[in-house]
Amino acid sequence: MVAIVTPPDGARYEPGETIPLTVAAVASRNVIRVEIMLDDQIVATQANPQPSLTFSTRITYVPRAQGRLQLSAVAVDAAGVASEPYAITLIVGQETPAALPPIETTPVVGAGGCVLTAAFVTDVSIPDGTSIAAGATFIKTWRMRNTSSCDWGEGYSIAFFSDTPMHPTGREPIRPTPSNGVIDISVPLTAPTQPGVYTTTWRLKDPSGRFFGNRVFAVIRVP
Repeated sequence: MVAIVTPPDGARYEPGETIPLTVAAVASRNVIRVEIMLDDQIVATQANPQPSLTFSTRITYVPRAQGRLQLSAVAVDAAGVASEPYAITLIVGQETPAALPPIETTPVVGAGGCVLTAAFVTDVSIPDGTSIAAGATFIKTWRMRNTSSCDWGEGYSIAFFSDTPMHPTGREPIRPTPSNGVIDISVPLTAPTQPGVYTTTWRLKDPSGRFFGNRVFAVIRVP
């Protein structure tokens, strides 16, 4: 098996910009190399210097044309058998994915005139590209920082923003967090029942129901 861990499906780049791909593979007869393909043509290859059951590597690809392109990863084992391809679609150039609503330009002002902001710190669980069984429930945890000048008190939440819904209500409360404090926010999600690569996008909400701060994502693969 093979997977493209990063970038996520739907990521956007400019023509001529180097795209770093993180690829992970596993084979019972040792992985000897991974290949990146564009339209059934091999455009990059990375050999495993010490063939092993598992192999993770970074491969770069530079797109030359604009538009949507599909890159596929294939792992080859010691017997020369290739895995099923793992494909993602990338956007090169000016096209913007329609699934992402625009971020508001008007600041969200809370109690006392505080401008509400929040910054993504890191993924704590379920790295992008994780394989999740169809219909399985999993816990995604994001670490975020309260970059507002005021505390987040009762009534703040994280809520579904765009892409694929994976939560029955689309909202989870968060605990109070002081200004400049860091919080781990966990959300129970359920994978879609059909194979594919899925993204679910979430943002924080104030007690009045207004979105603010960085978007956070869970990108999973359903085999």
